Amino acid sequence: RPDEKYITEYAFDHPKFVEDMIRDVAGTLADYPGIDGYRVTVENFESIHNHSAWAVIDRLGA
Repeated sequence: RPDEKYITEYAFDHPKFVEDMIRDVAGTLADYPGIDGYRVTVENFESIHNHSAWAVIDRLGA
């Protein structure tokens, strides 16, 4: 399917680590009006290595 092909090729051409993903999501949440705090958790289930990568970020509301 063309949509699956696009997503797969885009991901291959633009690799990201979990720390990149969590920074992107946290940055979007920080800029979004009305969100005072959040917790974001990202986990990558590795298919090549015998481990997974994991990251978490907390920003408590004021």
